[in-house]
Amino acid sequence: MSRQGALEDERGFTLSEVLITIILMGLLFGIASSVLFGVVDGRRVDSATNQLAADLRLAHTRATNRLVPQVVNLNAGSSNYSITGSPSPRDLDDSVGDEVVVDTTATITFQPDGSALLPGNAPSATLTVSSADDEDLNHEIEINAATSRLHIDP
Repeated sequence: MSRQGALEDERGFTLSEVLITIILMGLLFGIASSVLFGVVDGRRVDSATNQLAADLRLAHTRATNRLVPQVVNLNAGSSNYSITGSPSPRDLDDSVGDEVVVDTTATITFQPDGSALLPGNAPSATLTVSSADDEDLNHEIEINAATSRLHIDP
């Protein structure tokens, strides 16, 4: 077989085949990235809820161990909150903007006897942690005033 005969048998992809492949890959990437960003936002809300619950438990533990009331101040529509004894405000999402926020302004005081003073002296309070962009992505933390127990609803 001559050299010229070998080159005639080789074939490549046509321009239309390459363009169709690129378009299909772009569509698949677009669908996958939109799903991925939803998962990332969901994980941010999960993480922020767990962080806030851990800090509330820490304040309760400090109050009962040190026999000094511990106060947690939450600001509605913000990811920042403060705890007695913490040198600086806490941030739920550790980012420049507020991507994860709490739904209500509240002052929760954990007492040395293990109880909690909730806004309006209510027997329980519910805090909602949600994505600032999508309010459907949220978790609720319910606090019992008598026992200071926390319950997280997914």
